[in-house]
Amino acid sequence: MKAAAALLLTLGLAACGGSYMDTKHAQKPEPVPTDKDADWRDYGKMQDVEIKVSYTSIGHVDRFGPKDYVYVWVWRAFQKDQETQEGESYRNEYARFALDCSASTMASIGVEYRDKDDERTARRDIPGYQWDFEPVTKETYMQDFFNQVCKLARDKANGVPADGGDDKPADTPDSKSGAQDAQPDTKR
Repeated sequence: MKAAAALLLTLGLAACGGSYMDTKHAQKPEPVPTDKDADWRDYGKMQDVEIKVSYTSIGHVDRFGPKDYVYVWVWRAFQKDQETQEGESYRNEYARFALDCSASTMASIGVEYRDKDDERTARRDIPGYQWDFEPVTKETYMQDFFNQVCKLARDKANGVPADGGDDKPADTPDSKSGAQDAQPDTKR
């Protein structure tokens, strides 16, 4: 029975006159922002890694689907070489995330690895139909990141300047999202 179903599927695809994987007309994945257009802002520093977020990459990109996801690039710069699961060496990791702010979920949708000379060593992109949205756990580092990115996306959509545009102290919580109004302010 399974063999018959597989045969029918194959014949059906052949009758369409094309491949089920139309890579010729597929859109290329979003490139990692360059230093010139990224506006990298410090997000945090740990013992062996510095984390930056591209302010200009925060927002919705219509070509990636009908849902109003917020996209963001995150750069993790390590002090020492790291190794991927496949054994490739890298020093810089550029990860792209899709956030569903209304559902409090996010998914990693791509990553690019580069060596200490900023030469690409590997890239992994996840097709949209395979995005695995995970709930964001409250009171964690990831929840803080999620809240700040969603708030910045709302502010950008509403025309609020990058510096926040108000006179609130940096440590005043935002009553709507629980995020801090403090914004990453150090540019690369």
